[in-house]
Amino acid sequence: MSTGTYSTSALVYNGEVINARDEMLSLTDMWKAAGGDKAKQPANWLASAEAQRFIQFLDDVLNPRNSGIELVKAVRGGKSPGTWAHWQIGLAYAKYLSPEFHAKCNVIVRERMEGKSISVASLPPEVLEMIRRDDGISRMLAHKVTGIERTVEALTSVIAAIAQVVQPSTPVLIRQGRTAGQILKSAGYPPMRGLAPWFGGLLTKVGCRVPDNARAEIGTARARLFDPDKAEAYLENGGRVAVDAKIAERRGQMSLHLVRGGRTDEDRPSIQ
Repeated sequence: MSTGTYSTSALVYNGEVINARDEMLSLTDMWKAAGGDKAKQPANWLASAEAQRFIQFLDDVLNPRNSGIELVKAVRGGKSPGTWAHWQIGLAYAKYLSPEFHAKCNVIVRERMEGKSISVASLPPEVLEMIRRDDGISRMLAHKVTGIERTVEALTSVIAAIAQVVQPSTPVLIRQGRTAGQILKSAGYPPMRGLAPWFGGLLTKVGCRVPDNARAEIGTARARLFDPDKAEAYLENGGRVAVDAKIAERRGQMSLHLVRGGRTDEDRPSIQ
């Protein structure tokens, strides 16, 4: 078996990372780092009489009063699935895998468990290259983030300026709707004196009036505005009957007035 390269800080052996959590080591990672011999998988070793005796002895030492220290556990899913065990069990498993791997792990694991560190110069070339690459990517991303932040600040200023133009501080009155006369004309009714104001009052009663702040300027006067869709629906659902009746009434009043004035039908002015 080759001697391999290793790192005490990164727990790397032969390019394989051996994950560690507190007092636990990944036996699965150790098995992969040592070559991945199927006959020496963690489950096979843990089932052996030798491993069982050692685990029982360690349990007696570490859990004399059922202190609850977990020695072996199986992890399913997550970033580091596999078989995990107390680091002392991990060293015993390393001895089972190979003498060379055991010797390396004695240094790697022990120093890692004690929190010792080593100089960067002692790291293997592939680990150093990984660190340099990650550092370069981090610096590049930091530069891009700074650029994005500056762009966002500039855009914020531009948007604020545009908002002042699009939405000035002085309220803008938006005029909408149509006058009663316009609605009558669209419905095909001829102009008649007094009809539009009457019709406007009728539209107001049936709820066709738009808000009071929406008015149309006609010369020096300001006319009420109505919702044309509501007004059309009103005319189609009985409103025409009322308008026609009002027009007939007005025409009758005008005819009566003309007759009383002594005029003939030829003298009577036409109604447009």
